[in-house]
Amino acid sequence: MASTSDNTKSQYHHFVPRFILKNFAHPFKPQSDAPKGTSKRGRRKKKGGYYPGEPMLYTINLAGNTAEVVEAPVSKTLGMTDMYRDFTDAKNQHSLEEQLSKLECRVGVIIRKILKAFEAGEKDIWITRPERDILRKFLFIMKYRGLGHHKRFFHESRESYSLEDKERLLKYMREKGYKKPLDVWFDNIKAMLEMKMDPEQKWKDWLLKHAYPDDAMWFIAHSQMMYLALCTPSDKNGEFLLTENAYNIFEGPETTSINADTNQPESQVYTEFHCFSVISPKLIIVLRSFMLPIPEEDANDAIRASRKRWFELCAAQHMEPLKASSILRDLPITKARNSYSELVNGRLVLLDNEDGVPRSHDRFCFRFFPISTQHTDKINSIMLEQSAKISTIVFKTRQAARNTLETYLQMPCEVSRNIFFKNVRSAPDDPTLVVLRKFEQVAKELGSNVTAIYHEQMPRDTLEVLDRTMADKFPIEPTGFMELYQKLGDS
Repeated sequence: MASTSDNTKSQYHHFVPRFILKNFAHPFKPQSDAPKGTSKRGRRKKKGGYYPGEPMLYTINLAGNTAEVVEAPVSKTLGMTDMYRDFTDAKNQHSLEEQLSKLECRVGVIIRKILKAFEAGEKDIWITRPERDILRKFLFIMKYRGLGHHKRFFHESRESYSLEDKERLLKYMREKGYKKPLDVWFDNIKAMLEMKMDPEQKWKDWLLKHAYPDDAMWFIAHSQMMYLALCTPSDKNGEFLLTENAYNIFEGPETTSINADTNQPESQVYTEFHCFSVISPKLIIVLRSFMLPIPEEDANDAIRASRKRWFELCAAQHMEPLKASSILRDLPITKARNSYSELVNGRLVLLDNEDGVPRSHDRFCFRFFPISTQHTDKINSIMLEQSAKISTIVFKTRQAARNTLETYLQMPCEVSRNIFFKNVRSAPDDPTLVVLRKFEQVAKELGSNVTAIYHEQMPRDTLEVLDRTMADKFPIEPTGFMELYQKLGDS
């Protein structure tokens, strides 16, 4: 391994923990090419090879000009060398990675408890409030620690940061004395790791004081405005993929514009209706926004009206409010039951001697929701739809991966009213078109001859010409129709 002058060795840091990857793994079986009568047990087959039984993953490698299916070791998949290494830390440059490992150990126990119940055929699993809160913390940190945010903060100077919050971030850096955006990211993760999520929710004020406020508010919204549900494919052959960015993506509307500095599309407004945390090929944690209906709560007229107002306010922020909907709105999930309330005639009511005040001894019952092939395909397709900028996808079985690719490549582009997947420009190097061609290659390697169906958009320069043409021809004085339209309210 590489090292610096202070003899601190480089380390491979996983951004998806090994205990998750091992749920997709199989033992390595070396080719039997040794002469009869010899034994190589316990030895490596060759330099750079793998031990018999070493945990391996089936992966789709998208990094090159062509895609391929590759068998890769758990030890070197979905990670980066020195990703969380703080070269300015004189005492321990890998301290952040060690803190993340401690969180992973705690969450690993909870995940194994959930998987054990699931694999035993249980219908649900009870966990405590502290267990739920540590799981919530883990799920946000998994979103925040990934490659997308590493790229967001990995700049040598403040000025090279280019996202829409640049002014706020630079102001925060000046106030706190940070030299590089990466230092902010490291300290934000440390603050989230050190924070104690107490039932009284004092942790929210603490986090706002110890982390960059924009991202602290994001953590708070993620943990307070979304609820968890456990989903499994109802089809025994159904499986979830694990894409490189699976923990970073979301389902919901997004309004973008072109960044003047980078000339690249940049998100201006987005709404996370669903986020995803794959924990095994057969089990996924879905986080759902409180803005979507919850029947047992919406039996209360005031709650239902408030939820509707939140949804409408959120939609109004988008350039096309009518498109601000969810393609997973009908996903058959609901909130966990708890130890202090019960469902009576379709309404949640508190148990006797309960006041609804959160306490550390509260318990929550999470059902394992079987979801249809259609919903499983939609979730996998959402992940594939956001794979143009990644290099690795992990899968469990070749047949399930083939079925998923075939479904995505052949599915209609309009997945919901006015919501399109597989949008490509006419340029041959369009990132979406490139990755669709790579998926075709992988599908062929897996035994399929599927060809991608995609939606071709007008080039950006063509749209600009049309806009200018319409502007030139638009009447200075309103026509009779426009006068009538304006009188009727212009809406």
